[in-house]
Amino acid sequence: MDLSFTADEEAFRKEVRDWLDRNLPAEWRHKGVGGYREEEETDLQRQWQRRLHEAGWLKLAWPKQAGGRAATPVMQAIYQEEMAKAGAPIILGRLGVSLLAPTLLVHGSQWQKDTYVEKILSGELIFCQGFSEPDAGSDLAGLHARAERRDGHWVLNGQKTWSSGAHYADKSFLLARSDSEAEPHKGISFFLVDMHQPGVEVRRIRQMTGGGEFCEIFLSGAVVEDRDLVGEPGAGWMIAMTVFGFERSGLAQAARFERAVLELAGLARERGAGSDATVRQKVAQAQIEAHVFRLIGLRSLTSAQQGHAPGPEASLTKLYWSEMDKRIQETAVGVQGAYGVLAPGSQFAVEDGRWQYGWMWAQAETIYAGSSEIQRNIIAERVLGLPRGR
Repeated sequence: MDLSFTADEEAFRKEVRDWLDRNLPAEWRHKGVGGYREEEETDLQRQWQRRLHEAGWLKLAWPKQAGGRAATPVMQAIYQEEMAKAGAPIILGRLGVSLLAPTLLVHGSQWQKDTYVEKILSGELIFCQGFSEPDAGSDLAGLHARAERRDGHWVLNGQKTWSSGAHYADKSFLLARSDSEAEPHKGISFFLVDMHQPGVEVRRIRQMTGGGEFCEIFLSGAVVEDRDLVGEPGAGWMIAMTVFGFERSGLAQAARFERAVLELAGLARERGAGSDATVRQKVAQAQIEAHVFRLIGLRSLTSAQQGHAPGPEASLTKLYWSEMDKRIQETAVGVQGAYGVLAPGSQFAVEDGRWQYGWMWAQAETIYAGSSEIQRNIIAERVLGLPRGR
């Protein structure tokens, strides 16, 4: 594991910091804890995405022939770390930028690349993801949405759920079963679906946070032209695996949690809980865990820099940070005493209830992108080599 950075890498870090100083207004910066209220920030997120696109940052890792900088994994990690340290907003079209656009570079037709990629990066086209279904989440190969070839195009019927941002998305990259006779993993195709057509209905799922950014998508005769089929019919599972490879990178998280621990310590002092030995122990434990997480990230970064593809050990990263964040948020709510039960936005809520908002979000973190139970099974069987349980 390499704990040092080269002179060129440190020069790149300074380049990122200098650009942020010039282009990220103070009022756009957030503290990095307590979640991010998407419904209140969509205009800001769209503006920020446009700035990043115009400066070329959204193509940082892309090959030079595609207009990128061919950044190494270390450079990509430095960029994400500095964004987190600066409190930069998330971008509105992050699913399209981080998952779909690089996938189209690998599997998309030339028409799809020419038509969609730049619009995805600029925020002109917002994509949501249509993978999970009510009965097919972690077991995605069990999806039931159907795609039938009819009259020169594809007709889709079915339901998707937990689709972030579907209520403001223009299109969805979506999986549907196109061959009911094939094996589960081989009968799935990957489509780009127009969300504004009559055959698509979006219903928002109201959560305990008060937000409704997760949505259900209902497909009733939705039409997809052949040009919006990515790859060949039946290749959807293989293409989805490419998407997941982009999704499960955890290099950007360390700075976020280090900042969260510093703010947790400040909150404990302000609330008069710093003299409590139990609170001090929990804050110290959070600091230790955040530092260990940074070392895990550096180990993964060293492996990536040496050309190794992510393996099942990536489950260690997902399991570690999601469980750690729950403990940090629980401690933050606990040190507020009776004020900890006040909802975000309440008149007397501490710091407008942002820690309570973060605590509610943290409950979902151990479920999405692979639940903690699934991650533990992967670690046990594929990392530790333990026998599969009966």
